[in-house]
Amino acid sequence: MTETREGVVETAQGRVRGQKTGAVWSWMGIPFAAPPVGPLRFRAPQPPRPWTGVREASRAAATAIQPGTFPAPLDGLFNQRSEDCLFLNVWSHAADGRKRPVVVWIHGGSYETGSGDGYRGHLLAEQGDIVFVSINYRLGALAFLNLRGLFDDERFDANVGLLDQVAALRWVKENIAAFGGDPERVTIAGESAGSGSVVSLMVMEAARGLFHGAIAQSAGLTLTTDWEDSLRIAQEFAGQLGVGRDTRERLWQLPASHLLRAMHATKKTRPEGFMTRPYFDGQVLPASLEEAYARPTPDVPLLIGSNLDEHRYFTVLRVPVLPLTRARLANTLMIRLGAQPADELLRLYPDDARGLTDLGSDLSFTMPSIHFSERHVRHAPVWRYRLDYPSPLFKLGAMHALDLFLLFPFPSLVSRLLLGRATPELTALQQRFQRHWLHFVREGRPGDGWPAYDLEKRQTLLFNLSDQVVSDPQGERRRAWAGRDAPVR
Repeated sequence: MTETREGVVETAQGRVRGQKTGAVWSWMGIPFAAPPVGPLRFRAPQPPRPWTGVREASRAAATAIQPGTFPAPLDGLFNQRSEDCLFLNVWSHAADGRKRPVVVWIHGGSYETGSGDGYRGHLLAEQGDIVFVSINYRLGALAFLNLRGLFDDERFDANVGLLDQVAALRWVKENIAAFGGDPERVTIAGESAGSGSVVSLMVMEAARGLFHGAIAQSAGLTLTTDWEDSLRIAQEFAGQLGVGRDTRERLWQLPASHLLRAMHATKKTRPEGFMTRPYFDGQVLPASLEEAYARPTPDVPLLIGSNLDEHRYFTVLRVPVLPLTRARLANTLMIRLGAQPADELLRLYPDDARGLTDLGSDLSFTMPSIHFSERHVRHAPVWRYRLDYPSPLFKLGAMHALDLFLLFPFPSLVSRLLLGRATPELTALQQRFQRHWLHFVREGRPGDGWPAYDLEKRQTLLFNLSDQVVSDPQGERRRAWAGRDAPVR
């Protein structure tokens, strides 16, 4: 199957017409699953419906409805939002059968906000001669609400937002060759909740064989909650709607606007924490964090890391998604680990602004990322990084999501605010970050100057205006955590 002059490509479901900008073609808003509406609300995604004629794919389609607790980086705010949101976008040099490496980007946004449309892949596709795919998936209560457990009703499926991602990967496996991509060289990549999705896919049986490399930027398995917490959230949500066991049929009948209001109301009961998100269910995911860590991950290369000052994004900008204060962070540790281990860890962090940043960053991002790395590296190659370059805006430092602005072509004004003036040194940092990232997608390793991680030296590349390789950064704190993780609440 080859590209025509009009950019028409034939997929398994029908033909799509894209558009060319510069050296790269794009095909936007391609459905990878049936619309999850009506009786398919709260159900696992179903195969996409075929169409006749040529489907225009020159603009983004609807994104997932979402409560919008904060703006994920340029999450397609101007696009229509709908329950019918299971679409993806493809960027490629040409649909010419060359079998280019493929990357599937999974957006972040706390599993509550965001879209694949905010991440335009044309520059990465052009620079790396790869095929870039960005995907939507269901969010919030329509994706990660444990109604199945609450009502003991099999008409509600578990973790359908993750199953949406699996459906997108299946579509890629079946169709990406038509766009000039190689279905046997697919790398999954994501940041924040997207990174949490990547590591979740690595422990999901349903995702086995659908990808051949992984990039996880700023998250580990602890963004997933436990069964008991998921039931509490589901109960609160149902209570906001006045729905009980005997009236649960209403959940298929209520308009999406009512569900959004219930999401907002439920969020207010958790002022510094996640609302709906993936949960350990024993079916889609393992039954617990311990079982997830015990499950063998696939033998694929992994590029993984975090930013030095992750937590500062939430405290400085007052984003109420994670615990923002030392007291709330300490409470999370105590619930998960017990009083004595929590006190031992807290002693490592001074009761000041620097200590709060380090504690929040380690709890939510750095240590879970390291712990996942150290399990995976026992049987597959791993490369670790840490972004140390500080944003000059509001003393945000190397905050959460800053790496996205090194990787993607966001509007220049936003990038300049967050990254600072485009000096030759900053431009060189962006180029190095992109070059290593693309080299990993193409070759399964990030290239020269970045040694692999192992359990002896723990070499990590620290990205800054001048990069350096350091053995076991934050080693004292890593040893103190000793594999102990506390799911974020």
